[in-house]
Amino acid sequence: MDLRSRFITAFKEQKLNNTVHIKKITHQVLLASSIVGAVGLATQLSVKADATTSNTYTTVYRLYNTQTKEHLYTTNWAEINGLPKASSAWVKEGIAFQEPTKSNTPVYRLVNTKTNEHYFTADNALANKMITEGAKDGWQNDTSLPAYQHDTNSKTIAFYSADATVENLPVLSLQNSKAGIGQHFYTTSTSEAEVAKTQFDWKKTGSFDQKEGVAWYALGQATSDGSTTSVNQEAASNFPIPDVPYGWSISSPIDTTNYSSATYDYRQCTWFAWNRARQLGITYSPYMGNGQDWQNDAGYTVTTTPVVHSVVSFKAGQFGFSAQYGHVAFVEAVNPDGSILVSESGLGYSSLYVYQVFTAQEAAQLHYVIGQ
Repeated sequence: MDLRSRFITAFKEQKLNNTVHIKKITHQVLLASSIVGAVGLATQLSVKADATTSNTYTTVYRLYNTQTKEHLYTTNWAEINGLPKASSAWVKEGIAFQEPTKSNTPVYRLVNTKTNEHYFTADNALANKMITEGAKDGWQNDTSLPAYQHDTNSKTIAFYSADATVENLPVLSLQNSKAGIGQHFYTTSTSEAEVAKTQFDWKKTGSFDQKEGVAWYALGQATSDGSTTSVNQEAASNFPIPDVPYGWSISSPIDTTNYSSATYDYRQCTWFAWNRARQLGITYSPYMGNGQDWQNDAGYTVTTTPVVHSVVSFKAGQFGFSAQYGHVAFVEAVNPDGSILVSESGLGYSSLYVYQVFTAQEAAQLHYVIGQ
């Protein structure tokens, strides 16, 4: 059994033995299945401006590289959708956490040119020290993403930390020197961190706001044990179940138990969109074609205005999705500001489905197919 499988098994065993966590497993549970991480963003991609920011918060996604063992934390579509497209080694692990669009505490992103390791820190002094004193070892400011913001010293700002308040969630910082390039790992899940420490020899590292083992803070509503409450509690498959992201709610929990693969292949984007709609009593033809084809079906009303419980159809290559087939996702919620929350599936994800947030500007570029 490989390490990824061992971690999933260990986490399931912990859930069975500790019922207090059964209803408090967030999407980070899924993200923990790849716990020995390494980094390696060597590919230069055509970069769009950050496309995951609303008026109040920024969505940070997490990706995992099955070959290098990297966990990458990013808000950039060129990485979120482009990396899995460029290499099958990259898998999407959904929304890691959400941060304010701006705060007084930037989280910096550094890269090691010798190993391709990335490092994230909210410690300005540490970032400066790594760039100056660590230059001989390969550390430098990450300039591969010009769309990201920079501070007055030109350091790359990956995103901003939330305030250290009881309402927000500490992003826990773990390190395992045996993991090589992937020795740094960040999560808001106390359950994930506990399994990493007790069963895989990861150690708390760093300090933020005088709290040992905390890297920075994420937006969220903390509970008594520091975790968040999961909306989705079913275990319909061997894939971990993601949590609805901060600031959003959905009308009904996703339950994939009875999802059919009669006409759409299991874990394809079309399979999930068609079945999620059917779960809510909404009908689409079982022969809509590939993702990009749904918006061209004459039997359905199609609009560019976001509609709750519609299926959003992406053109080929749009937002980094397949240049051959396009993509579909299910619209779970529409915010008053025009931003949308979608659920989606695909072979490029490490979970059965994930959530993704699009800003109002992005959402206006999409086509919404209204079911019957």
